[in-house]
Amino acid sequence: MKEDTYIRVVYRAFEDGVEVVGPSYFASKLGISKVTAQEALLKLASMNYGEYIPKKGFKLNKLGIEKGKNATRKHRLIECFLHELGLNSKIACDEATRIECYVSNTLIDTLKERFQEREFCPCGKEIR
Repeated sequence: MKEDTYIRVVYRAFEDGVEVVGPSYFASKLGISKVTAQEALLKLASMNYGEYIPKKGFKLNKLGIEKGKNATRKHRLIECFLHELGLNSKIACDEATRIECYVSNTLIDTLKERFQEREFCPCGKEIR
């Protein structure tokens, strides 16, 4: 998995009101071990997207919130595209997670234009 997926998961928790994301929560969302989750959260901190608070978890900063917002928008636009191709919302979300790190900005710009009027992704989450 790439940083976009990691930051998107943390940002999703932030959207839901979770300020500090612990390794257990993160691991459960991505289906990875707690050790791998902690390493990923530490990596996000080293990239200046937030702060890792020992024995608590990761907290986004302003840069991390912006990066998370962009990664989430990208994911949700890909979901819209895959759903339009006929995939149900669950499969579209799962597939978007698999490919979101490999999609070019050119494709994302095209999807933004194509879905500019759409307010929600197939999962019912707001596209911002």
